[in-house]
Amino acid sequence: MFKPRFRHTNKIVRLLTRISATREVILNSPLIPRWEVTLRRDAIIHSAHSSTSIEGNRLSLEEVSDLAQGREIMATRKDRQEVLNYLNVLETIGKLVEGDSIHENDILEIHRMVTKDTLDNPGDSGVYRSRYVVVANRLTGEVLFRPPKNEDVPRLTKDLVKQFFCLDDYYDSDRQSYY
Repeated sequence: MFKPRFRHTNKIVRLLTRISATREVILNSPLIPRWEVTLRRDAIIHSAHSSTSIEGNRLSLEEVSDLAQGREIMATRKDRQEVLNYLNVLETIGKLVEGDSIHENDILEIHRMVTKDTLDNPGDSGVYRSRYVVVANRLTGEVLFRPPKNEDVPRLTKDLVKQFFCLDDYYDSDRQSYY
């Protein structure tokens, strides 16, 4: 399992204290419901745009916003579907995960939803990959990143899920997160 290495320095403790105090101010500040809806919508749109663009999606932030509002845009079917899938997952993520924990099957289900109707081989959706892949520059072919070996991915996913459960230690008695 991943074990982060760091030291509690005075600077880190001071910054964590400031973050915690700022968080309390934010949590205890009233938010006008209309603003909350707008802020949530904007956050979902920005998240969908940034997360799909790092995967090579060519839609602009404005086009993602238009899709989120149900408008038609000029784009490839795949680019449009990727964003629609991602928006759907972000809108329903709270319903996807049972209770207050996440499991390996939840991650695979999210993968299935995100990749629905976008993969060359639909059988790759919602399952661990069986082929080796790399992240490469499309123009030069330069390999930018080599992901873990196929056989390591299930174990690494299980370790990730364990990390989520470790975060449970950071909840107070009111089940309010410190993150």
